[in-house]
Amino acid sequence: MIPFLLRGVNLLGIDSVMQPYDNRVRAWGRLAKDLPMDKLEAMVTPATLSDLPSLGKDILKGQIKGRVVVDVNG
Repeated sequence: MIPFLLRGVNLLGIDSVMQPYDNRVRAWGRLAKDLPMDKLEAMVTPATLSDLPSLGKDILKGQIKGRVVVDVNG
């Protein structure tokens, strides 16, 4: 198994579980309404577990942009 290494990365956010339910529903509603899905989908590169070793090398070289979604079943 390949570990996830995050160096020089800030993961910013809030503990949404601690937000009142109504606030969470409003936030998810805004995301569903305001987030342009076509732009989000354009930033996603699908991958399989067997792709990870080469993807890791490409990430370290700065050749990957956007997000990689790994299909753990494929």
